[in-house]
Amino acid sequence: MAASQILFALLIAHALFDYPLQGEFLAKYKNRHFKENGNEINGLWLHCLTSHSLLHAGGVWLITGSFIIGVIEFVLHWIIDFLKCEGMTSFHTDQILHLLCRILYVIMIWIGWEYFLPFFNESTQIATPIKNP
Repeated sequence: MAASQILFALLIAHALFDYPLQGEFLAKYKNRHFKENGNEINGLWLHCLTSHSLLHAGGVWLITGSFIIGVIEFVLHWIIDFLKCEGMTSFHTDQILHLLCRILYVIMIWIGWEYFLPFFNESTQIATPIKNP
């Protein structure tokens, strides 16, 4: 698959997981500051934000074929959404950061950068670098 096709697939997956598949429940309760009828819901935000990030990570893993890029997506998505929920970034900044992550993943595959990650070895390698035509 060409780099542009991988990027397009990653963008489609992001749109699906961030909008229709996230649902109102995860969208509200992944924010630790959300209160139901004025009452705090202790700890639920952590489960919701983690679940939402895992869905994104699974999509990235399926599209790229790389477990390690899926793990990177999980961590980055969790952090980016947490920062948005904390009011440290805007909605637009959040979406730009997610887009930049997807571009980074394609670059990682394109140049074979994942081979150089210290915790990456042949037994976990699934993706292969994209060949220039």
